[in-house]
Amino acid sequence: MSAAIRRAIREALREREKAGLLRRLETAHGGIDFCSNDYLGLARDRRLRDRVAALAAESAAPQGATGSRLISGNHPAIEALETQLAGFYASEAALVFSSGYAANLGLLASLGGVVQTLVCDRLLHASAIDGGRLSGAKRVVFAHNDMRDLKARLGELRSGETAAVAVDTVYSMDGDFAPLEEIAVLAEEHDAAVVVDEAHANGVLGPEGRGGVVAAGLQDRVLARVVTFGKALGLQGGAVLCSQDLREYLVNFARSFVFSTGVSPLWAASVQTVYDMLPDLNAEREQLLDNVSRFRERVAKSAQPWLPSESWIQCLRVPGARRITRVGGVLRSRGLAALPIRAPTVPEGEERIRVCLHAHNTEEEIDLLFSAVDEALR
Repeated sequence: MSAAIRRAIREALREREKAGLLRRLETAHGGIDFCSNDYLGLARDRRLRDRVAALAAESAAPQGATGSRLISGNHPAIEALETQLAGFYASEAALVFSSGYAANLGLLASLGGVVQTLVCDRLLHASAIDGGRLSGAKRVVFAHNDMRDLKARLGELRSGETAAVAVDTVYSMDGDFAPLEEIAVLAEEHDAAVVVDEAHANGVLGPEGRGGVVAAGLQDRVLARVVTFGKALGLQGGAVLCSQDLREYLVNFARSFVFSTGVSPLWAASVQTVYDMLPDLNAEREQLLDNVSRFRERVAKSAQPWLPSESWIQCLRVPGARRITRVGGVLRSRGLAALPIRAPTVPEGEERIRVCLHAHNTEEEIDLLFSAVDEALR
């Protein structure tokens, strides 16, 4: 390796460590889970584990995809999953990707071939931001969930200019919901398409966990939705829900699909198993929403700077990298896995403790969290 490049790498790491922002990989945090995206507890669910194990024992499918889906990696199990997804979400078609990141990246980047301007919420998922950057389209950012600003940005479009509005259903670092109906109306008024990332809503929000778009009855009014399997569904991967034409377009132009090894057929069958279970998980969804209500009742009585959110993502704002790290350390010492979020994940001055609620969190665990937060900020 070049000595100059080695020095530059080390200096970049030193600077990040000096700022208190150096990231390090650790094995899964022990303690009470307030940090994972396993909202329904499926990643640890014995029913799912047993079904997946039975599939693995009985399957004659290849262990791996063996190549991209356009070469040797397509398989009936993957196509069966896509058919199931399209039916479940009332979508014309679906296309599976190896991760939610790859799905967002491939969708947004390839849309640059047909969309001249991407109008993006300021807090859009990082994967969608990266896709937008790769798209070659002009990117316009509107203030988070600000419909007046969105209307103004759409009003700046030239006559005949093709545009798409990109939003999340639930924002991962604030936990608030996008006003999807208002966004759809504004987009239609300016002949713009809508792309919705349902990552943190999938499996939880809407009838049988079908997401915010179905809950709002907007499935025929959006260009595409991205759903992921690595959060509330307890596995990994993702998919784009869209028209048959857009699916074919992505098969031809989404580079994160075209040039990536396909997903394992056994994995695809495992995801199908989760979708077989989802309609019967109403008790878990109701328990999660009960925990959200209980949490917000505690927030209303708290003197601490909790952000407004009615979702399963709750955030305590504690500005300053070193301060938020200290608070995170106190929580960890109390046996709580609720992690500090620092720059560059959020802007400097917007550091926070991000709390993810789950169906399996108890009232006693929530009480302990609030007690520990008060101790840390005393």
